[in-house]
Amino acid sequence: MKTIVCYGDSNTHGYDPLTGGRYDYAVRWPGQLQRLLGQDYYVVEEGLNSRTTVCDDPCYDDNKNGAALLPAIVKTHMPIDLLIVMLGSNDMKLRFHMGAADIARGAALLVQSAKAVSAAKSADGTACEILLTAPPAITEDLRNGDGIAEFGERAMHVSAELSERYARAAHEAGVHFFDAAAVVRPSSADGLHLTPEGHTALARAMAEQCRSILG
Repeated sequence: MKTIVCYGDSNTHGYDPLTGGRYDYAVRWPGQLQRLLGQDYYVVEEGLNSRTTVCDDPCYDDNKNGAALLPAIVKTHMPIDLLIVMLGSNDMKLRFHMGAADIARGAALLVQSAKAVSAAKSADGTACEILLTAPPAITEDLRNGDGIAEFGERAMHVSAELSERYARAAHEAGVHFFDAAAVVRPSSADGLHLTPEGHTALARAMAEQCRSILG
């Protein structure tokens, strides 16, 4: 059985922009990915609302810093065959003052950390496969929800740059790359979070990626 860990933010956790709650497991893309891949794969869901790549968030009392938690999560689920990392949206909040280049550097640090920890914990010193995923693009529908106050207009422009930056970071790190924005668009309710249909589309695309990487 091959183990896949999905490390992300609210769009991996399954935040529902219409209710503020959480989609059922069968709706969330990691749950659908498990169904699509079948019993030869074990899909681990590690999504947390408001998680960043490398930023400590002073507005929350729990740890949203993805880099701080990733080593423990990798160790928890070893041996891992594939780690899917889809973070970066929350780094665009106004309080972090981060541009696309800085966010991509944060994503690259996550990749470096995962490679080092998984190699150290593997039986043969080989790092797990990693799929660095550029998050769904933040759209103009951001103005329809409360997110505009946290993210501001600039987030839509920063978001549009992430795909190219992440692709470059993945290439330099020698890991796989996928652009979620190529297959999904967030809900018109807030321009940030996926609809159930978006989760389905992302799961199908991720299943293709997983099969291609792991065979």
